[in-house]
Amino acid sequence: MEKPYFPLFVDLSEKSILVAGGGTIATRRVDTLLEFAGRITVVAPEASDRIMQLSRENKICWIRDIYRRKMIDEADIVLAATDDHECNNQIAADCRARNIPVNTCHRKDMCDFYFPGIIRRENLVMGFSSGGQDHRKIKEIREKVENIFD
Repeated sequence: MEKPYFPLFVDLSEKSILVAGGGTIATRRVDTLLEFAGRITVVAPEASDRIMQLSRENKICWIRDIYRRKMIDEADIVLAATDDHECNNQIAADCRARNIPVNTCHRKDMCDFYFPGIIRRENLVMGFSSGGQDHRKIKEIREKVENIFD
């Protein structure tokens, strides 16, 4: 690993998280964050059925629009998960200018943090990361550990 990242467990219950994008990656990240985060806002002109359902149930806020710089004004953490690399780059630059931690789905070198594979069982929370190197390996390890608990 060229630059190791320190695993840090953070209280997100009072944090505002902005997720830019409404596709598969954004949906997975929103699903993972649901039981940890206080406020999740998704901004995307189109969204997965799951994002739309969560919005209808008032579990998240979905803004049916394209990303605009002012959307990060109230964000504590931002996830750039659009299918537009230039948009993700702009989001990362906007966040850096305001010292807002950002994760981009398309370039690990632009991430302030990595989004880990997570297992939660009762009071136990485990996070798995390869520093953005091998997502498949992390999924495989996470599934093996889940099987231990199931």
